[in-house]
Amino acid sequence: MTNALRILFRYTLNNVVFGITLMVMIALYIAVGSGMPAVREYFEMNELEFFDAWPLKLMMLSLCLTLATVTLNRIPLTPPRYGVWCIHSGIIILITGASLYYHLKVEGRTLIPVGHVVNVFYDSSQRALYSRVLKGEMYGMHPLPSLPRFGSYDQLHDPGRLGRPDLAGISNFTPIGLQSDSSNDLSTWLGLSQPVTVDVVGFYSYADIEEEVLDDPGSSEVGVELAIPDRPPIMLRAADPTASHQFFGSTELEYRQVSDSSLEAIRESADRLFELTAALPGQHVEKLELGIGKAAELAHGEYRVAVESYSPAFPMFGTHELVRVLTLHVIPKRGTEFWRMILAGRTLQTDFKMDPATTPPMVKGNRQKNPIDANLVLAFVVTDPAALLPTASDDKHVLLTTDKALVDVHTSFSSAAEVRDLTGGGEIALLHDGQPVTGTLRRRDHFKVVSHVLPTPVQRQSKDEGESGARQVVVARVKCGNWSQDVPVPCDLYSAPDPMLLEPMIPWAMGVVRVPGASAALQLQLGFVCRPMPAALSLKKFDLVPYAGGLPTGNGLFRDFRSTLELTDADGHTETDVASLNSPIYYQHGNWIFFQAGYDPDGQSSTIGVGNRPGVLVMLTGCVMIVLGFLYAFYVKPIVIRRMKAGALARAAKRGEQTFSLQSPVS
Repeated sequence: MTNALRILFRYTLNNVVFGITLMVMIALYIAVGSGMPAVREYFEMNELEFFDAWPLKLMMLSLCLTLATVTLNRIPLTPPRYGVWCIHSGIIILITGASLYYHLKVEGRTLIPVGHVVNVFYDSSQRALYSRVLKGEMYGMHPLPSLPRFGSYDQLHDPGRLGRPDLAGISNFTPIGLQSDSSNDLSTWLGLSQPVTVDVVGFYSYADIEEEVLDDPGSSEVGVELAIPDRPPIMLRAADPTASHQFFGSTELEYRQVSDSSLEAIRESADRLFELTAALPGQHVEKLELGIGKAAELAHGEYRVAVESYSPAFPMFGTHELVRVLTLHVIPKRGTEFWRMILAGRTLQTDFKMDPATTPPMVKGNRQKNPIDANLVLAFVVTDPAALLPTASDDKHVLLTTDKALVDVHTSFSSAAEVRDLTGGGEIALLHDGQPVTGTLRRRDHFKVVSHVLPTPVQRQSKDEGESGARQVVVARVKCGNWSQDVPVPCDLYSAPDPMLLEPMIPWAMGVVRVPGASAALQLQLGFVCRPMPAALSLKKFDLVPYAGGLPTGNGLFRDFRSTLELTDADGHTETDVASLNSPIYYQHGNWIFFQAGYDPDGQSSTIGVGNRPGVLVMLTGCVMIVLGFLYAFYVKPIVIRRMKAGALARAAKRGEQTFSLQSPVS
């Protein structure tokens, strides 16, 4: 046994060939992991996980032990060998630093609207199941470290892959956001005495969820169905908050169930979207409530003012700063009518001459340097008491149902609100890719919605969406006693509630299930684990820098993206810096970096990448030692050897002289 261990030791840890073989194997492993993503994906690993896996760790540990053993046993610590010792020590330190890097490395991203503060980011390497109780907005998160990432699995094809402990019997969700309930138990959130658990029974790396609407006489659900030629119908329903607010192309659709009295109030509010303030010298300030396309008289008929259009993000001339602008048609009783643009919260009044030959009339050539009527000072605020204005487009339909009626309130930024009774059904105009599309609306009563997962064929997959994970889907089985229901759950890249909005920045979609006896519906969402920021980030300004001749908005090509960020640490200390392309912010002496990871074409938000840099100084130390070792070996070692030879020859010559003198006869 002792001889066998000696032989094993001689041909492994104490063998130069074994060490060289290990270096070749490590190089091949790194090359495969870096250049062949399919290999990593086969083993369900991302890049960080692949380089932190046990095979590479074992080879690196063996190489370190081999280098240490060979150096101690075969290379004496003498001046000519100092370079080799330095190189071998540097390699060991470099390997140690690389191991720390891949084991402790965290990288993710966060979405920050202009003027907002975020204190969490989303780890790009680990997913979590998020839950929300749709009453009181209780949010929770449960990490899923063993969830697959690149394949598709279900109970028929590979049930064992989803049988990991963290994917079954999920009942505790760590509360996140501003909420008073400190319990982690899902059944407590739902007001149930029986335990509520969630099992992950399916995973699809790239898929869609298709909803099928079926008649159900036993259901009391009410909704509105929008039929569009050659496309699946859109079902808007109040029972699922995420299904009550949807988009078709650039048309925003919102559904609400209201009472008869609320319906009348909403009808009236369509003409009271803005509060207009008018001031004239020596007269009382007048206030008017108007909607787009509506007009009113001021100063006892001296002026007639009509609201022509509204822009929530108008680029200022010269600076391209985005501001809220209301455009008015002003008709004086005595004088020339003109157009006026007024800015929310600002005193600037920009007037345009009326020119029937120019369409539209607000063009640069008609703009006046000074107000046409300086005595008339106008200002406005957005009131919109019934929230009828579009929020993410410029065209919106608010669909209202009472016990019997169906009403469509159509608003846009450039035309008067239109209220239509569609109780018996009717058509609405939609926009998709800039083209008009006609849809048919009808009220639906007594129905249920069944969801199905449709895996996306490889040829139809988008590389960007695949890499981001935006199209991942899990199938969750929610259980309570003898009851259970499978629900497909989509992915939301920014699932946690925003501390300022108290809800996710991007509304959750689907994943809603009603547990019998629960106080409210439960909504699930797949996402990435949210982790605390090393510093709270506030986006002060986001600049899109176009190429020469381009505009700083839209989907064109940009030369640079710049996020002006304010960073606030735990002690309240703040600093301001700018992250742009290829120029990240180094924070805490470079231990963390914030870099530009995405952009919003409208300039209203920015995607910031967040990452730490563990082991970088250790790796740098190893690299410096290797370089110094090579410099010593190639430049210092020959000098040392020459000096040692010269010293040896001198000592030998001296010894020869002494010997000669001792052997010489005495005269």
